[in-house]
Amino acid sequence: MRRIVCKEVLNMRDLGGYKTKNELETKYNRFIRSSLPKNLTESEINYLIKNNITTVIDLRKTEEIKRNKNDLNNEKFNYFNVNLKGDKCPELESDIPSGYMMIMENKKTMQEVFKIIINSKGGILFNCAAGKDRTGVVAMLLLLIANVYEDDIIADYEVSYTYVRNQIRKMHYDNPDLPAFLGQSKMEYMEETLELFKQKYGTIINYLEYLEITQTEYNIIKNKILN
Repeated sequence: MRRIVCKEVLNMRDLGGYKTKNELETKYNRFIRSSLPKNLTESEINYLIKNNITTVIDLRKTEEIKRNKNDLNNEKFNYFNVNLKGDKCPELESDIPSGYMMIMENKKTMQEVFKIIINSKGGILFNCAAGKDRTGVVAMLLLLIANVYEDDIIADYEVSYTYVRNQIRKMHYDNPDLPAFLGQSKMEYMEETLELFKQKYGTIINYLEYLEITQTEYNIIKNKILN
């Protein structure tokens, strides 16, 4: 994992560099997970272009996009919007893993995400608002496809709070009635999500079959990450 340093986008990271269980390694500049790309400098945008990031998948809802524009929604990128659920705050901290499962169980939207990935040329940046929850779910699935160790999948999720902690602390200071857990990316959230995923689907291949992703399409996704 390599953080891409931007002045105002604090949680932009490359999924490259992870060792897999079969002794391969995820490639850099294939998949970048990010919080909302906003107020990007020209040099920051050029960095993405130079590294062949050609496709952007914005996982936010239409209302969110109207409030906050994605700087990469322009003629330089192939921009897509897929409305994933997951922007609402759960009532209980214990609801977070089941909330992530609800995102994955929405067949239509998750199928749409993977079809964009399959048909894309070049690297892909995918984002939500904080780059933590909806983005974290997609990152988890991609790393499972790559056969990355679960400890690294958990660590990749957990580090989000580190990068956005000052924003989260300010949010709680300005809104003291918010639940204390809001904005966290605790290890336990992803650990339990992975367990729920295994209980329901068993393997990532079974999950992709649920999405009606073919073996050929699965191989395309895997090759994008690893080859």
